[in-house]
Amino acid sequence: MNINLIIKEKPTELDEYLNQEDMELLPFQFALLELSQYVNGYINISFKNQPSIVLDLFDDFMVCFDDIINFINATKLAYSKKEEIWFCEQGSDFYLFYEVKDKIIYLTFKKGKSVGLPNRNTPDFSVEVNKIEYFKQWENLFQKLSIIFEKKLHKKIPIPF
Repeated sequence: MNINLIIKEKPTELDEYLNQEDMELLPFQFALLELSQYVNGYINISFKNQPSIVLDLFDDFMVCFDDIINFINATKLAYSKKEEIWFCEQGSDFYLFYEVKDKIIYLTFKKGKSVGLPNRNTPDFSVEVNKIEYFKQWENLFQKLSIIFEKKLHKKIPIPF
């Protein structure tokens, strides 16, 4: 399994009304929202001998942030858990079903009826991933985002797990 972050600069679109307190967001979530003013980005999750899943950094990842953190924490804290995450923003419409069990994570990608690009051509699939590998991949992604926050926003934001 491999998780890659792809960031592309865009013309700056400052929103003078962004306010962390009014929006009731965690520091990491608010930094993502601020970052969206400067860049476009996506997360590519690839597996050996399986298709890749693409998450838009702002429409998928940021919207499902709490669910993703809960999943990461389940792997970190080594407890069994069976859940699903529905990525529903901007025509995404796909599901990640997961089960954390012992040292393995069982992941299933399933498209909804209205799935859009870039996952439209990704077939439904299931894969087993080592729990430690899975956690480390997400930890690396969050560390990369923290570095980008420092460079772009001049803010030091700790990872949320």
